[in-house]
Amino acid sequence: MPDYIGNIAVPEIVPSGVFPLVPDYPLEVRRDHEVAVHQFGSGNAKIEQRMLVGTGARRFTIRKQWLRDAERIALRNFWESKYGPYGAFTYNAPNESGIGTTPVVCRFANEPLSWEMVADWACSLGVTLVEIPQSSPSYPLNQTVHRFPPAALQTALLSQVQEIIPLIKIQPLEPGYPAIYVSDRRCTVGGQLYQARLVEFDGISQSIGNESDEAQFTFGNADRVMRDLANDVDLFRAEIAFSLFHTGTGIKLDLWKGNIVNWTSDSGPEFRVTAADGLYELNLPYPTRKISRTCWKPFNSASCPFASQGALDLVHFPEADPTRCDKGFDTPNGCRAHGMNDYYGGIMAKPQGVRIKDNSTGVWGFGRSTLTSVSLVADSIYDQVLPEIYTDSPMPVNAKIASGRDESDFYAALGLVGEGPLGAYGTGHKLDGQYHHGYPGSLGLMTSLGPDPNPVTFGMDTDAGPERAAGTAFLMIRRSDAKGL
Repeated sequence: MPDYIGNIAVPEIVPSGVFPLVPDYPLEVRRDHEVAVHQFGSGNAKIEQRMLVGTGARRFTIRKQWLRDAERIALRNFWESKYGPYGAFTYNAPNESGIGTTPVVCRFANEPLSWEMVADWACSLGVTLVEIPQSSPSYPLNQTVHRFPPAALQTALLSQVQEIIPLIKIQPLEPGYPAIYVSDRRCTVGGQLYQARLVEFDGISQSIGNESDEAQFTFGNADRVMRDLANDVDLFRAEIAFSLFHTGTGIKLDLWKGNIVNWTSDSGPEFRVTAADGLYELNLPYPTRKISRTCWKPFNSASCPFASQGALDLVHFPEADPTRCDKGFDTPNGCRAHGMNDYYGGIMAKPQGVRIKDNSTGVWGFGRSTLTSVSLVADSIYDQVLPEIYTDSPMPVNAKIASGRDESDFYAALGLVGEGPLGAYGTGHKLDGQYHHGYPGSLGLMTSLGPDPNPVTFGMDTDAGPERAAGTAFLMIRRSDAKGL
């Protein structure tokens, strides 16, 4: 039965095959005990405390002084069939008594397979095998304390050698999602299984200033389990708790707790998580929503009800997938592909063209030149904060200009007011200090309070394009301008 991290099954590597070589005498077997040494400043820096990080796995060094070519080819094929250090197999390890062998599940060490040719038909080589433990240790949990060790643990920590196991618990915000328990080794503490996934941790500290703690955790992701976990559940703001378990006393010290604020993953074998404590939110910029071309909504959720409101447009978007969205608007698997134009939560300002008569040319309106004017998009607004507006009386607001277009006798601009929906707009909107050309009427003015969904085109009023900006209040003003472009 496979182990699970959240709802993601951890792939099991089933041992297959037997290592094809018999080692020369003597067989080298070692077990690396990883120890962290802390040196104290007192006593002329001659006092130190050693922390046993882990016992390590057995490593068998196989040496062959003379290896026939047929055996070399067999070893090469066996190594390739196991994809190097990935696959598991059985190695018949000689007993210490020299009588008989004991089967051990192993893998190749993470190093290239190489040999030295000593003749046309023979070579010498050395290869390292790493034992894969088939059972994990189990420890009783006698007591759980918060941050400060009790008297029993304080006394035990005076010993020269300690064995301490880091434990991490991650609880996503999604209701009912199972908690995730990981460590730097596979072990059971107090009946709870911790998966071997933690590679490194850093940044856990306590300070009396106003800054927040920021911790970094690195998890193994060679099998892409952590990537699948991030796709299965939203890890943002998930609660992450870091504890230290003292094996000698059975006491678990809950040292630090925070929330995941960022995570990164690439093609490499590591999945990095950044977490911060409760003070992090107090130092966040506000408002938190930024102007972006990417839709912020979770697909097929309450804010994006594709199942009840959408329909795939396979004519124009043949790659549309009903199970996911790429968060774009007119992308191959975006909002338009799912028939969810009015629900698009991003802000997509595009150049829009219009054909006009240049009134600075011709005579008495005859012979005027026909021109095409295209709006200019202000890309600098992207990644800026989208304002939130709260007021119980009319209040002037400076909009962020998303695009502008010269239309000979007029100039039109599209501005972002803030996050919607707003209650109402006032009167007397101005662009460059001028009212719209139809003031006090509605000519030259288009407004949207920012409902979600929003059927109003996000753009110039003369172009009924498909672009939308659900949940964003915006307006377009067209003022009078000097003739000509």
